[in-house]
Amino acid sequence: MPMKQLLLNGRWLLRGTGAVNVPEMPAEVPGNIELDLYRNGIIPDPFFGENVDLLRPYEFNNWVYERNFELPADFPAHADLVFDGIDCLAEILVNGRTAGKADNAFLRHRFAVDDLLRRGETNTVTVRIESPILAVKDIPLDHHSKAQAWNFESLRLRKPAHSYGWDIAPRMILGGLWRDVRLEERPDHALQCCYFCLQDTQRTGEKQLCFSWSFRTSLNCWDQFDLDVTGRCGESEFHFQRKAKFTSGFDVIPVRNPKLWYPAGYGEQNLYDVEIRVSHRGEELFTAHRTIGIRSVKLEYDETPEHFKFRFRVNDIPIMVKGSNWVPADALHSRDRERTIPILELFRELGCNMLRVWGGGVYESPEFYDYCDRHGIMIWQDFMTGCAFYPMDEEFMGRFRTEVEQIVLELRQHPALILWAGDNEVDQFAAHMHDGRKPSHNRLTRELIPQVLHRLDPARPYLPSSPYISPAVEARGQDDLHSPEQHVWGPRDYFKSPFYAANPAAFISETGYHGAPAVESLRKFLSPEKLWPGHGNAEWIAHCTTPVYAYRIELMYRQIREFFGIEPQTIEEFVAASQIVQAEAKKFFVENVRAHKWRKSGILWWNVMDCWPQFSDAVVDYYFNRKLAFDYIRRSQKPLQVILGEWTDWGHRVIVTNDTLAPVKGSVTVSDADTGETLFDGNFEVPANANAEAGRFDLPNGEQRLLLLRFEAGTLSGANHYLTGHPPYSLEQYLGWREKIAALG
Repeated sequence: MPMKQLLLNGRWLLRGTGAVNVPEMPAEVPGNIELDLYRNGIIPDPFFGENVDLLRPYEFNNWVYERNFELPADFPAHADLVFDGIDCLAEILVNGRTAGKADNAFLRHRFAVDDLLRRGETNTVTVRIESPILAVKDIPLDHHSKAQAWNFESLRLRKPAHSYGWDIAPRMILGGLWRDVRLEERPDHALQCCYFCLQDTQRTGEKQLCFSWSFRTSLNCWDQFDLDVTGRCGESEFHFQRKAKFTSGFDVIPVRNPKLWYPAGYGEQNLYDVEIRVSHRGEELFTAHRTIGIRSVKLEYDETPEHFKFRFRVNDIPIMVKGSNWVPADALHSRDRERTIPILELFRELGCNMLRVWGGGVYESPEFYDYCDRHGIMIWQDFMTGCAFYPMDEEFMGRFRTEVEQIVLELRQHPALILWAGDNEVDQFAAHMHDGRKPSHNRLTRELIPQVLHRLDPARPYLPSSPYISPAVEARGQDDLHSPEQHVWGPRDYFKSPFYAANPAAFISETGYHGAPAVESLRKFLSPEKLWPGHGNAEWIAHCTTPVYAYRIELMYRQIREFFGIEPQTIEEFVAASQIVQAEAKKFFVENVRAHKWRKSGILWWNVMDCWPQFSDAVVDYYFNRKLAFDYIRRSQKPLQVILGEWTDWGHRVIVTNDTLAPVKGSVTVSDADTGETLFDGNFEVPANANAEAGRFDLPNGEQRLLLLRFEAGTLSGANHYLTGHPPYSLEQYLGWREKIAALG
């Protein structure tokens, strides 16, 4: 029988006491306190103008959520009250009696409430949320602990780091009940956990699955339990039976001619529906269902200069990674659900085969990971720590261990998840301090996480930090620029400067370039009188997320001046110029990696989508308006594409990059968009999953031209573009070129 549930989402009541008393008002669950303050007219839209600053007084409040509900008389005697997300420190009461406490916004909290409920009557659930600032104000931090200047308050709490203010997100720390709330039956017999993973085997036509399992039962007899496991994927099936002598076990299950799971572009995303049934004396106790993918994954890592390598292999196939970083879907996470799948559809449309769940956000919903499984989008999963030295005392490490254990248990079965990463830029943070701190001193990523993974998920690759500074690099006194995987930010000057064009990274896991949102988007979050100009504009600065990042406004102006040699005179001109520069920059970043396949094996550029209205590196703004870079990247990431190498030896190489698993023959032409002159016309033959040079042609390096590249390869055809010469270019001329580029399709 299906497990009984009672969903407690919807209308609650909320009140606040402290610096600003807030009388009882209606609230939505899932929800964030900021949204309820706005809905009830207490604050204006926090996403508009400088209104985000008005939230500061409310940070010192404590809050109480409450709702009544009718509980059916026949609701099961054993029941749990489940909160999928409480942000952050909370006490939970049922009918005035304490059910438990929560101290981690990232985790699901489950409280046994068997004796607290009144069946057949009205019940009351109360959640008291403590101010995240006041909760930690009397707890000292060690000398070791350090964060960005406005994030020190975050170090003790397990709460999204971005919510304290980041370069991509505003400061919004009030919290709330941000995911589902429900009452859930706790059956006498149930599967507690299980895990299928691939065992190395040399047998032809067969794979072996390691299967660990544990179940809960109220019975106390161990001699007549039967375990039955069946997995099906199309015509492929495996079956396993055994007598269960205990409530936990480990088995090896052979699978003949399995259907393997592959990343997008490298094969099918085969998924097995698995049924696990446990019986006692022939009577079924429970049946559980899981979805699994059978695949192997390895990370080839070599930091010696002569072999610099950071490359993924799935089912022993080297994978050329083209993807982006996943940042929070919304600055207020109760709205994630409505935005997550549409944003993932953008990743698919862009041709991304990997995303990196960045360590300053949250662990995403089951729907997120299921989508990536079904569509072959590989996941690089950071644990939620970033840009800080977190406490390493036993109390904090105990809470963090609980988090890591729950997250690994929940996510480890997803075949799309191919890498665990300990944090975002903490190794880099340590290397640049020059005060005796070393990346290897981080007990969270060098001790705690590896210990948990060894117990729960030993086969999946693990990277202690991104970028990772190994003991060997650390011993030489070097930094992340001597590691094969790098975050390539630098000066953000001309995007073909030596820092970007000659960067040695074998794998780029962050790099980006700013581009202004569409004018229609700017009008939605800026006052009419503050729409233009951007220089010294307080509302523009507010939407750089914190005053620390105000420099980004002038940076965008500088990037426009560098590329076009002008000072924009209208908001329309500014947006057009900014989006062009961003589009050409990100196109170059992607193609420069692909041109050097396999010396470089991947790029995760920053980023697809904004989590609030802002000036940023995203290629789609908060309102889902696409910037020009979206189309350029989509074209540059096609599995088969023709690109030009940078000018050298008086000309350009014509490179065909093939990320498919079949060899391709075809023809390619390069022509001048304005004159129609053909500069190159030749044939190519490129092996599977490789690059080939179709030829080269001479061209003066000082001439500014738009070149159009077109190829035909049987039923396949495609196009690309390339700008010759050096900036500054003419904005007027480029606007004409943009129409010709768009016509490429």
